[in-house]
Order: sequence, then structure tokens, then C-alpha cells
Amino acid sequence: MTKQPRTRLGPILVLTFVASLGTGVQWSGISFIAKHEYGYGQELNFLLFIVAALAYIGAAFCAGPLTRAVSRRLSPRGLLAWTFILQSLVCILPLVFEGDWALWTVACGVSVLTATYWPIIESYLTAGRYGDEMRRAMGWWNISWTSAVGVALLLMAPLLDAERAVLAIVGLTPVFICCTLILPWFASAPGKHEEKQWKDSITTEYRYLLHSVRVILPISYILIGTLSPLMPYRLEEVGAPTLAETPATATWIFARVVAMAIMWRISFWRGRWGTLLSAGLFMTLGFALVVVAPTLPLLLVGLAAFGSAQGMVYFAALYYAMSVGAGSVESGGTHEALIGVGYAAGPIAALAGMHGPALVGFGAVGGPGGIVAAVTGLTVIAALPALRPYVLVRRLRRANQTCMDSRDPTPARLGEWKL
Repeated sequence: MTKQPRTRLGPILVLTFVASLGTGVQWSGISFIAKHEYGYGQELNFLLFIVAALAYIGAAFCAGPLTRAVSRRLSPRGLLAWTFILQSLVCILPLVFEGDWALWTVACGVSVLTATYWPIIESYLTAGRYGDEMRRAMGWWNISWTSAVGVALLLMAPLLDAERAVLAIVGLTPVFICCTLILPWFASAPGKHEEKQWKDSITTEYRYLLHSVRVILPISYILIGTLSPLMPYRLEEVGAPTLAETPATATWIFARVVAMAIMWRISFWRGRWGTLLSAGLFMTLGFALVVVAPTLPLLLVGLAAFGSAQGMVYFAALYYAMSVGAGSVESGGTHEALIGVGYAAGPIAALAGMHGPALVGFGAVGGPGGIVAAVTGLTVIAALPALRPYVLVRRLRRANQTCMDSRDPTPARLGEWKL
């Protein structure tokens, strides 16, 4: 049997950085475009995020089946090429047509296409890599895409200040064309995991950790999905100038880069529950500080705390997903779909927090306090299933320790998770 060749890491990282410039505009910058170019208020911005996120969820879940369905006529590399070509065409729309329907078309179209290609790129990155090699590859990859998102926000600042925000979308057309020019350095398909090396690279608890982090990951994107459309208005409230809006927002993104770099260089966090639990706590506290901070410095502190914790969650989530899932496109698709769930749930909770008090007879809209209460309440409720695997693992450890103490050679077992 001929071994499937792996794509070298260099081309994957270059493609990831270039493509992530589009991701930065789509998920972190589009709310600024909607506010400054189209005059959107908070509610419309939240609604835009909800619709785009729902499109992202559906496309991410379909990435694996779509790759298999077209495999006889189109390789994964060919499918990547088509997604980039279509995105380059979609991003021209705001330049050619007036009206905010072009903005909605771009938001939904780019969501569908990015949700299709990221699981494939993640499979190229991880399939055929194991343990420390996978962790190192993911380290470079995570630094690549998160840095690009921050760079995209920095590049947008002059366009916002000059009231030409829509050019940030149009500028993605040559970006996605460049992505297609990198693909000749890719193999026609991702590599393959070898069964023995794959099983030797993961421990018994990895499945439990994956189950837990698959709850925490969408929670982190619930918070991102709330902050992204909210940031233009929060920064205005604390007196940030227009030119500083997107650079200030990039604080959490560059903090995430630092956290991912640390996880890349050290491995003590693998298999440890404390990483997930502490990240979840600091992420929630950082979010609350961003929403209620009365001054710009405090808001930036909240962004830094939030970004650091979210980076820990994302790195762990992708590592466990691709380790247990053997680097498959389906594993990447599930990972991305969970991100979409968070992107949709966050704005929905925020809208409920803003208007819920009035709907149930408490008079004024909830404002920042209502947003914090609704979103934090949702995250706490959603976090409860994440604790169940941790509780089960503690029982398993105690049972095995009892077996060792009694010299019983039969280890205790718990049922496998259906992931």
C-alpha cells in the first residue's frame, strides 16, 4: 500500500496566514464595517452575526460529506481552489452594488466558504502527524492564523478613519486569489494516520478531555460572538478614537497569540484538566470586564485576559479533536461547527440581555448589565456538561487506585464517549 504523501508545513502556514486575513475581516472586522459604512446599530449587528453563524454551522458540518461526495471528480486541493475563487468573486459585490444586501451576501457567502475550507486545511495540517509533532505543527499554525487576524484589524484602521470601510471587504478579492496561487505546493489530498502510531500517541483520558473541551469551545465563541459586534459601540462609549478602534480590539487577538505560543513551546498542559478549568474561569471574567469597563485601560485589561484564556481553549480543543479524530476532515468540520454554534448563541443571548427585562415587565432595556447577566448565565449553564467527563475521570482514577491498593490486577473501566 502506497503511503499518502504529506504536504510540507511551510505551504500550509503561508496559506493559513493569507486566508486568515479574510477571517479577520469576516468575524472581527465586519461589525466595524457595518457600523461605519452602513450605519448599523447594535441590534442589527448582532442579527448579522447570528445569520452568518448559522450559515457557518451548516457548511462546517457538511465539509466532510462534501469532500467525499466530490472526490471522484475533485480532489481536496481542487475543492480548496474553488472555495477561494468563489470568495474572491463574492467580495467584489459591495464595490459593484449599493445597498446593505451586498454586505449580508458577503457575510453569509464567506461564512459558508470558510467553513468549507478550514476543516480541509486542518486535515492537511494534522493527518499523518502525532503527539509532539502534531503539537508543534499546531503551534506554528495557530500563531499563523491568529497573527493574521490581528494584522487584518490593524490594516482596517486607516480605512475606517477615512470612511472607506467597505474597501476592507473588496481588498479580500486579491487576498483569496493569492490563496489559489499557493495550492500547487499542496498534495492532492491530506496525509493519512497510521493506526499503531495514532493509538500510541493518545491516552485513555483524551476522549474525556475532548468531550469536555467540545463544550467549552463553543462557550468561548459565545463570548467572542457577543464581543465582536459589541466592540465598536463599547469603544465609542469609553472614548476611543475611530483610528484606534480596530487596533484596540486586536488586543485580545494578540493576547491569544501569546497564549498559543506558550502552549506550543511547552507540553505540560496535555492531558491536564486544570488547563481547561482555569481557562474557562478567566475567559468569563475577562468578558465581563470588557462589557462593563468604564475606561479604556480597564477594557484593554479585560480583552487581554479574555484573549489569553480563549487561546488556551482553542489550542486544546483543536489538539484533542485532531488527535482523537486521526486528523480527518470530519473532525475538523465538527470543530468548526462548534465554533459556529458559539458565534450564533452569543449574539442571541446578548439581544436577550438587552431587551429581556422590558419583555418581562421590568421596564428599561438591560444594557451592559443585562448582556453580562444573560451571556454569563448561558455560559454557566452550558459549562455544566463540560464538568461531567472530569467527574467521571476522577471516579475512574479512584477506582483504579483502589484496585492497586488491593492488588487487584483488573483495572476499572468507564464507557467510551460517543463523539
